[in-house]
Amino acid sequence: MLIFNRDSKRTSRYTNKLPISNITMGKPTDRDVAADKEFATLAQVLIETANDAENCLKLLKRKLAEYDGRHGNRFVGTAKSYMRSDLRNAKDVSADLRHVAHKITKKHKNSKKEVHSARKHMNATSNALDILKTTARNYDEKHGHAKKDNYARADLHDGRHHGGGLGSSDTVEELVKTTLRDNVNLNVLSYQINSADKSVSSPSIVERAKEAMHGMKEKLTGDKSSPTRRHSMTP
Repeated sequence: MLIFNRDSKRTSRYTNKLPISNITMGKPTDRDVAADKEFATLAQVLIETANDAENCLKLLKRKLAEYDGRHGNRFVGTAKSYMRSDLRNAKDVSADLRHVAHKITKKHKNSKKEVHSARKHMNATSNALDILKTTARNYDEKHGHAKKDNYARADLHDGRHHGGGLGSSDTVEELVKTTLRDNVNLNVLSYQINSADKSVSSPSIVERAKEAMHGMKEKLTGDKSSPTRRHSMTP
């Protein structure tokens, strides 16, 4: 016989917001809890990486404008205009990391699908940033700055061996490389993606045995403390 109480309607309103696994599968396992934590961290790292990339690209635009000012570039042939298309592409691609994070936070139970999506967009972001370096190198070669950079490297080598000045490398490629290196780090995101991946991977035989033993122990403990068992043992 089903028994209803006055609070049953109110209770159902809140349980509908709980993860499906908690409602239909009973108490979540330790692996479920660990996986939830890993994916929550992954969502946070995705957003932080997207923010870092966005701020870095804004900084890079300012530095390119400063570079053009130093070299007297006006309107035509500026480094900033030459790289505009690839900068916009890098901005759009890195922004997708934020969309992946939002999908993860909305999911009741994450899986390999979210891991694959996060890794795919991380690789796309990495490729977009690498394209910026290639485009910067092409600009230097087109405008003769690559040859000047070789002279600067030669001066640097002579300076170290003969006690002269250290010289400098004032090229667009070097500017782009140093700006990206100092402001965007995808290693943390890569690590967290792997951690989330492991958390939803099939457990090993040893892990399954441990979970089975843990479940059996809880069942035995529950049976011993149940009123029915205590009553049956009473003479």
